[in-house]
Amino acid sequence: MRPAAMLVRAAQIPEDVLKGNVLVTMEGQERIVIENFKGISSYTEREIRLIANRRRICVAGEKLRIDNFTKEEIEISGHICKLEYL
Repeated sequence: MRPAAMLVRAAQIPEDVLKGNVLVTMEGQERIVIENFKGISSYTEREIRLIANRRRICVAGEKLRIDNFTKEEIEISGHICKLEYL
């Protein structure tokens, strides 16, 4: 095993985080949690656009709101109609 891989395993860093992958968890059409994103580029009641490591993400729907926002994750609720990678 290479030294870098040994360090990652020893630190117990999830591989998704190391690769910069965006993690998306949806609960029906009412709630979505997105992890490993960089920031918010726009926010309206109908559309929230996020900046990710390698691309942009658009959550579209009605009565969207940000319920929780940290540097690690964002929680969006409302009536979610579409999740799109741009």
